[in-house]
Amino acid sequence: MHSVLLALVALLAAAAAQADAPLPSVAICVAIKDQAPDVREWIYYHRAIGVDKFYIWDTGSKPPMLNAIKDFVHEGLVHYEFDDKVRPKAGTHGPQVALYDRCLRRWGKAHTFMAFIDTDEFVLLRDGTPTLPALLKDYVGHGGLVVNWEVFGSGGLVLRPKGNSMMSYWRCSPPNHPENTHVKSIVRCACAVESSTDPHHFLYKPNPECMPVNSRHELVLGPKSPEPALERVALYHYAVKSLDDFKQKMARGSGMGNLKTIAFLEYTDNFTDAYCPDALDWGLQLNTLMALQSAL
Repeated sequence: MHSVLLALVALLAAAAAQADAPLPSVAICVAIKDQAPDVREWIYYHRAIGVDKFYIWDTGSKPPMLNAIKDFVHEGLVHYEFDDKVRPKAGTHGPQVALYDRCLRRWGKAHTFMAFIDTDEFVLLRDGTPTLPALLKDYVGHGGLVVNWEVFGSGGLVLRPKGNSMMSYWRCSPPNHPENTHVKSIVRCACAVESSTDPHHFLYKPNPECMPVNSRHELVLGPKSPEPALERVALYHYAVKSLDDFKQKMARGSGMGNLKTIAFLEYTDNFTDAYCPDALDWGLQLNTLMALQSAL
């Protein structure tokens, strides 16, 4: 009985220490090109859920995107660099994962966690957790948190909508659709060694406390999970947006050197037949916030 009581006291002490621990520092690293119309809403939203630094690599925008985010750079929220001559990492065909490695090397020590997502991907907290750092506090004993996609289609929109992505698109993939098994990584910087040859998963130090897990604390080592884990958090992936947006996406290509055709939009629209309203309120709030900031 005495040993049981001691064990219980130890567990309570550990829980109290966890509760009193400061929230982790969270940054996002992104490689981006010709997406000035989208980047501000993406920054506004992720700052609102607790991201405290953005590392933005402009891989060849014309004109460079600095003017679109100059206020965020001056504020210190964004670190921006232009580099249109990035040598791809071995085994890849674009600049994206090579720049991910640069982020880890240069700034990993400044943050507890670093997320590697694109500007058409939004981390959505679905269980009432108020901020991303508060959620990640539950995963500091792991190498990182991988977040499953929830994929969105065009919703039949031809022209680019006036509102932001979160308020404009709500036709999504069914929760258990195979596309939702794709993950993106929020790595614990002390554990991540480098990117892999895809933008989805990373390589980690070989010890038990440095293994990546999904939101259910299940081990996930590759670019996909056995099944989607979407209860606590999801990565809302606005993969195509409107037809006009998608045509621009085809023209600029991807950070991994992949070329998408109109067949990809048709494929995505065919399976995004579910209804995902969770981000609509966020989108409306974001629209109001951005309008107020523009009026100042």
